[in-house]
Amino acid sequence: MLNKELPMIPRNRLLHPQPGDEKESCCDNSACCEAENTLFRLYGDRSIARERCLQVCAQVKEIDEEDLTAEMKVFKAVADATRLKILKLLSRGELCIGELMLALKRPQSSISHNLSILEDAGLVRERKEGKWCRYRISDGAVTDMLNLAGRFKRK
Repeated sequence: MLNKELPMIPRNRLLHPQPGDEKESCCDNSACCEAENTLFRLYGDRSIARERCLQVCAQVKEIDEEDLTAEMKVFKAVADATRLKILKLLSRGELCIGELMLALKRPQSSISHNLSILEDAGLVRERKEGKWCRYRISDGAVTDMLNLAGRFKRK
């Protein structure tokens, strides 16, 4: 879907415009028309520019805004050093706030705040045990995400 490269259109390909094609556009706004004009300047062929613009705009329309909001919440949650440390600690097993406080040398309010952000993003889960709350990674995909992020280290 979105992670695939757009297929290249051969430059020597000639598309025969159909009646009404001149007015076909992927969107009814000037930004799209401007994008098509920019692609025309790059490709030098109006039909190729129009086809590429249609392809890109079709892909943009497939993006679900609710999914995008949820994904942004996840990335914002892991973009903080304290929260990332919490995730790394929890990837080794359940911990309570007191244990996280000791490990990170942070006050309870800071740990609780960061855990609530991680929980809101769906990255950690809370389990009540008497008067204690134990936290753990919510899904194996979170651990996979942490491992994958480590693979992007610059050498």
